[in-house]
Amino acid sequence: MLPLVFAVVFDLTTAAQASPRPRECRGASGSDGIWQRMQGADAQRYCELLARGYARLAQTPKEALLAARSAEALAGPLPAVRVLAGRANLRLGDGPVAYQLFQQAEASDATAFADPKALHDYARAASLSNQASEAVRLYRLLVSRVALLDDPRERAFAQIEAAAHVLAHVEKGADEALGYLAHARQEPLGLSTWIDTLRLLALQQSGRTSARSSLAVLPSPASLGAPPSASFNPDLPLLPPGMFASLAAVLTERGAPTPARTAPAGGGSKGKPR
Repeated sequence: MLPLVFAVVFDLTTAAQASPRPRECRGASGSDGIWQRMQGADAQRYCELLARGYARLAQTPKEALLAARSAEALAGPLPAVRVLAGRANLRLGDGPVAYQLFQQAEASDATAFADPKALHDYARAASLSNQASEAVRLYRLLVSRVALLDDPRERAFAQIEAAAHVLAHVEKGADEALGYLAHARQEPLGLSTWIDTLRLLALQQSGRTSARSSLAVLPSPASLGAPPSASFNPDLPLLPPGMFASLAAVLTERGAPTPARTAPAGGGSKGKPR
């Protein structure tokens, strides 16, 4: 009986840590810094502004950014404020600004990205800022927490994006990418073309000449759709520079080349500009 109790407590703790609501706003009062530094009314206002920002993040990111700025005016540039502002900036098309804010938040609070949705945005911002090794680091961390994402489609995106970035930036990363894609294949959600083509590319990159025969039906290049824009798009997975062209090539050429790696993991290169 005790192991079950401990498991339930662990699950509840993990879920609480994954909430976008900052720790200091999860109760009416407490010993966290925000309640010690601010009067009760201001602290409550600060928490209300963050809640409003998250409520409007997906549909009206400009309003989310305004809420983050108002919260900062009350409490200063706290990690929770920077995370919200970064996520809003990412959706407004400013990946580099988002990445800078995320870096500052992580430097101030190692738990600032316990919420896997925020971590996903951090990984995206790193990719959009051509920070290859950081993008790989963050995607690896994200897939270790992917079960905490409550949206099945975002879970699939996370696995696909992680596989694509490992293929592009990690020497001999094909087997790692195939592992991510194996999870994505369990719940493809209309993303089978992306998953199968990345899998084909990974098999070719690993030198397995029978890669094409592993697919019952080879996707057509047209099934990939138009190249995704080099910015945040909630409807498509985010690919590293050059990856979409490599996916199209692998479906049209017998001996399609593997994508040029823009930076080995940990190598410090910023990769090619988009």
